[in-house]
Amino acid sequence: MLAIASSDIGTLSKLFAEAVEDSNRHPGEGVRASGGNRLQVIRFGILPQVLPVMLTNALYMFESNVRSATILGIVGAGGIGFQLSDRIRAHRWEEVSFIILMIIVAVCLIDMASRALRSRFINAGLQARQGLSQLPGAEQHDADLVTPS
Repeated sequence: MLAIASSDIGTLSKLFAEAVEDSNRHPGEGVRASGGNRLQVIRFGILPQVLPVMLTNALYMFESNVRSATILGIVGAGGIGFQLSDRIRAHRWEEVSFIILMIIVAVCLIDMASRALRSRFINAGLQARQGLSQLPGAEQHDADLVTPS
């Protein structure tokens, strides 16, 4: 587990950094202008924008690692893959089918949880943006964002 996770730390760090770099700076500037400190700028200005991306990447890596752990176990690393390989060698096909079914169910559950969390955070972000666009002067602010300075 540690070997699989350690290889993903660099990848996730890079993806998280790119998500933060690609985020819109205007909400953070608004928090700072209203008297927010650095932690509040991150919490209320940046995190709501990047959390869906971070969550999506982390859950995808977790799902991928579940599948990888199965394959690594088959070749001798232990875990559920070892159990599967052991049952195949013993010709215990009912147990083999059950283990494969449980792996498929686990991956599907992770995918469903990922989809539910992403839709929750993405919908919350869209609602927040719609609420901001209904504020007085938002049309002028949106025009400032489109027009190059």
